[in-house]
Amino acid sequence: MRSARLALAGLVVIGGCAGSINRPNVETSLPTDAVSSSSGALVTPPPPTDARSAQVIAVHDGDSISVEIDGQEERVRLIGINTPEQGECFGDEARALLTDLVADRQVLVSTDVDAYDQYGRILGYVWIEDLFVNAELVLEGAALARAYEPNTSLQSFLDDAERIAQDAGSGMWSATACGSTEQFDITITAINADATGRDNENRNGEWITITSASSTDIDLAGWTIKDESSVHRYTFGDGVQLAPGASLVLFTGCGEDQPGEYYWCDDTPVWDNSGDTGFLLDPNGTIVSQYGYSG
Repeated sequence: MRSARLALAGLVVIGGCAGSINRPNVETSLPTDAVSSSSGALVTPPPPTDARSAQVIAVHDGDSISVEIDGQEERVRLIGINTPEQGECFGDEARALLTDLVADRQVLVSTDVDAYDQYGRILGYVWIEDLFVNAELVLEGAALARAYEPNTSLQSFLDDAERIAQDAGSGMWSATACGSTEQFDITITAINADATGRDNENRNGEWITITSASSTDIDLAGWTIKDESSVHRYTFGDGVQLAPGASLVLFTGCGEDQPGEYYWCDDTPVWDNSGDTGFLLDPNGTIVSQYGYSG
């Protein structure tokens, strides 16, 4: 299903360099108007007018590709979104969808405030023919909308796409996306993102709370907590039970687990003070609950 359609054709790479990457400085010209998708599900932006053609030569995962521009190979990280990692639920499907959309095709790529990341990848919005690819991945439930400050000029379109995908139960938002059939009445009820003092010096000042409204005990072995990033993951071990009406707290820092209190022991703070989303996944990887907040 192709649920987002836009007017365009070609490919663009614009913007200056970031960090120590030596790149030409080109003025950014992000679109300010919008085009209704053919399905009417989403209003999406057309590509900038100063587009340059480039050829997709590889699809690496659900949100990164390599392209050839003026005879030079560049890696592009699609911004404003984040797809599941390989091996996670819907990671393979996200890569397959992006492959179906752009493999061996001419694309349009535009940048935002930062043209490149610290790894030398172009941070890009991608279009092909009449399709805004970043938004399409979100609409199909293959990607989360995730703001990468300060590159947020088109984030509102991606946030709208995520709401549409959630309402439709598309892709990863389907209750059976990862093979799950059992329904659980368990939710994330709070996230404390801003610890007292410096977050990296008070990681246990960060925590997430989950609460059960189920009528029976829930065995949380194999359940996972994650944020919007691709690196922060915590999986509950054997013997963790959540009784009806009970809550438990997962602290970011280290400590000794006990009933109702568990410790991630992550090396860095997990919850972004400026805004983030916590996700609770069952052992199959299905999203059972999410909790978003802004700074």
